[in-house]
Amino acid sequence: MIPKHALNAIDRLLKDVCNNNFPFGGKVILFGGDFRQILPVVKRGRPAEVVESCIKCSLQWQWVQKFTLTENMRVRDGEGDFSEWLLKLGSGTIPGKEEDPFKGCIEIPQQCIIRENESIVEKIFGDAQQDDYAKRVILTPTNVDSLSINEEVLKRLHGEVKTNLSADQIDTDDLNERNNFPVEFLNSLTPSGMPTYCLKLKIGCVIMLLRNLDLKAGLCNGTRMKVCALQTNYIDAEVLTGVSEGKRVFVPRIQLAPSDSNLPFVLKRRQFPVRLAYSMTINKSQGQTFDRVGVYLKKPCFSHVQLYVACSRTRAFNSLFFKIDKHPIQGMVGETYYTNNVIFSNVLNL
Repeated sequence: MIPKHALNAIDRLLKDVCNNNFPFGGKVILFGGDFRQILPVVKRGRPAEVVESCIKCSLQWQWVQKFTLTENMRVRDGEGDFSEWLLKLGSGTIPGKEEDPFKGCIEIPQQCIIRENESIVEKIFGDAQQDDYAKRVILTPTNVDSLSINEEVLKRLHGEVKTNLSADQIDTDDLNERNNFPVEFLNSLTPSGMPTYCLKLKIGCVIMLLRNLDLKAGLCNGTRMKVCALQTNYIDAEVLTGVSEGKRVFVPRIQLAPSDSNLPFVLKRRQFPVRLAYSMTINKSQGQTFDRVGVYLKKPCFSHVQLYVACSRTRAFNSLFFKIDKHPIQGMVGETYYTNNVIFSNVLNL
């Protein structure tokens, strides 16, 4: 789901290279995607601004011819009800009830609910063997909830914890500015897409890469791996997903800087570019499939089709579980749970 400005840049480049004024230089361009997926991220953007940034609002969209896939390859045979429910969820056409106190919310299927006195970590990972941990995940809308769940799952694993501390500094030559931001403050920061200052790992735990290290070898952002050995300057890991599945690789410490943050300075952090992968944000999970998925909604989903993306990471109702906390626009009424389902219908209908 690239922003329309990237599409405009490709169009202008191909026109220049081919020395003509045809769309995309007269070349055939194949797009792959689904508008029931996360739209381009616009910082603090209103719904209209998010819609405006997608490729459907670009000048090039008028030349696009659409072809539609009709079969859900992720859903198991005999799970047609789940597939139909997913389509209605992604389209925002699940009918509401007249007595629904949360207007605009949807009812969560009863068989998917985790009750208040139950733990989502116990439900997803309670009966898991060591090899099953990589096939299960807990999804959350925000990074903060994801990090806390990862720490809770790590405590359940056997073995000794090894703590890896990062080296943090500000990218500036101004000594006065460095004094304004002490190292302790820098250590407390965890911008989006960055590893934590205090990275705790165990041998056998499942981790996820946060940077592209070697695209040809399949070591790219989002690749999941199992830790085989922990050394001072590198992690020995086995790749669990992608073209290099089963291959042993070394992950070194590298210098990291957030590409887009609200900080008034550029933070440089030298750390392993990994994070525990037992829980991740819904946005990060796109394109992946799991045997068991838990969706922890401490706060409701806030972006276009986030709830649909979370639910479609698995194959059936019996492998999808929801833990919903009380909130002004989600919660429980009687025995029924409701949560917010954000759909920008004008994107789907453009």
